[in-house]
Amino acid sequence: MLFSLLLAFSLSLDALGIGLSYGLRSIRFRPSALLLLTIEAFLMMELFLFAGRRLAAVFPAHSAERFSPMLLLFFGVWLCLQGMGQGKRKETSPLHSPSLCDKNASSLIEPREALLLGLLLSVDSFAIGLSAAAGGINVTLLPLFSALFQTFFLALGEKCGTRLSLSPAPKESLWSLLSGGILILLAVIQLLGKK
Repeated sequence: MLFSLLLAFSLSLDALGIGLSYGLRSIRFRPSALLLLTIEAFLMMELFLFAGRRLAAVFPAHSAERFSPMLLLFFGVWLCLQGMGQGKRKETSPLHSPSLCDKNASSLIEPREALLLGLLLSVDSFAIGLSAAAGGINVTLLPLFSALFQTFFLALGEKCGTRLSLSPAPKESLWSLLSGGILILLAVIQLLGKK
């Protein structure tokens, strides 16, 4: 359970940064959009875990156990590199800056826009879910934790951002760096535990 909590927390840090950015820009979430995001995050993680289990059934158990921490390590490094790259480029697309998902500039995230945001946030979940399930790690509660954490951090970030609206917007790259750092730490712990 602790491993699932740490993974879900790591995956949700980006959501906190995006929520803060939204709040600072006076962008709000409709309650229906948050509900849709929660359901989407849960279903996407379940799908990724299922794919990971199928992958584990194809490869020998020893290979899958080695594959899991290495994929976590790779993805953690990738997130850190993405975070450093975000700090150097302009916000031009939702892929590089999910806070641009407010397509109609209404300052309100509609359910349709929430679907796009949920897909972008699920990119991180793909490698994590695949890695955890393929490695035979017990992460049964990960979909639930991921969905709840992600929605909570988005809402919390928005509220905090609204209160700090006079402050400069935080770099969304910061949350990618923190998230990547946690994944690297988890991967190292896993690798050390197998020795």
